[in-house]
Amino acid sequence: MTVQQQHLPRPLSTGTDYQALAERFRPIFARIAAGALEREQSRSLPFEQVKWLKEAGFGAVRVPTPYGGAGASLPQLFELLIELAEADSNLPQALRGHFAFVEDRLNAQADAPQDTWFKRFVEGELVGNAWTEIGSVKIGQVGTRVSRLGEHWVVNGTKYYSTGSIFADCDRPLCPAR
Repeated sequence: MTVQQQHLPRPLSTGTDYQALAERFRPIFARIAAGALEREQSRSLPFEQVKWLKEAGFGAVRVPTPYGGAGASLPQLFELLIELAEADSNLPQALRGHFAFVEDRLNAQADAPQDTWFKRFVEGELVGNAWTEIGSVKIGQVGTRVSRLGEHWVVNGTKYYSTGSIFADCDRPLCPAR
């Protein structure tokens, strides 16, 4: 790849056949809906339901088809999230950080690490959003730091928002490849 090619935008996910895409997930949404009220009443986390979504490739719906994703447009993703919310309103919220990170990768400069992320999304990995900063933080700035203290990792910062990170395979944007 030439230096000039590295700075070209990657192929966009401009859309696919929505009905075919939605039919792929609707049986899973129905299974999720079947236990949603019970999970809500018992305050149970939907680990199994998130696993079903991961196995079906839900986290890769925005990844362009040349990379193995579904190539859904942003409006199509929102339509799918609405259908998922009808099944269990907690799940789209829990996946918010993942889809935000996917959008970040879609809009980043084309380079090898992007391909690595797309591959991980297609393999079913989810990213959490525990990296979220608030206030007047500029893009690229991070006030929270993770450092090693002996044999343990220490997070120095303030937790503001981490919904869904418990379901992530990687809750840090720079986590090591598996």
